[in-house]
Amino acid sequence: MSNNFDTQVQRNLMGKQLEKEDKVLEAKALYEANISESFEGSFPYRRLAILYRKKKMLSDEVRVLRKAISVFNSLVSLGRSDIEPKLKEFKEELKKAEDKISKFK
Repeated sequence: MSNNFDTQVQRNLMGKQLEKEDKVLEAKALYEANISESFEGSFPYRRLAILYRKKKMLSDEVRVLRKAISVFNSLVSLGRSDIEPKLKEFKEELKKAEDKISKFK
C-alpha cells in the first residue's frame, strides 16, 4: 500500500506541475488514475471537479464527486478527523453540480 500511495502522491504533484504548465489534459489523466485507485486524499477529486466544472463538463464533475463521496464514506470508520469535513464539502459540491444539471433538463 505504501508504495502505491507514494506513486499516487507523485502523480498528484506531477499533475499540479502540469496544470501550472497549462497541460491540463495530462494533469487530468494523472488525477483520473488516482481516483480510479480510490486515492484516500481529497486533492485529485477536488482538482478534477474544478477542472471539469470550468469546462462545463457537469457529468464528469458529478462522476468525480460521487467517487469522492464513496471513497470518503468508506474511510469514516477509520476515525480520521479530516474525513467528515471533506465528505461534507464533496456532498455540497455534488448537490450544486446536480442542481445545475437539472436546470438544463
